[in-house]
Amino acid sequence: MVLTEATGVLCVFVGGYALARPLSIRNYPSANQWESDPETAKQEQHAYAAMTAFFVILSGIALVILGLLGYGP
Repeated sequence: MVLTEATGVLCVFVGGYALARPLSIRNYPSANQWESDPETAKQEQHAYAAMTAFFVILSGIALVILGLLGYGP
């Protein structure tokens, strides 16, 4: 159960990092888009990072809850 909770906490930290530094995670817009229209590419990257962070944090919270309820290894 500790492994499930630790994985959940790690997911929450990774999601927080993606929210804090959205340009540091994997690029969603292509390199051509960054060259032709950097402002739109930056907005798309921020939206991609926010969506990714939301689901990773949500998954992490679910893992912590499952670990506290006694499910998992």
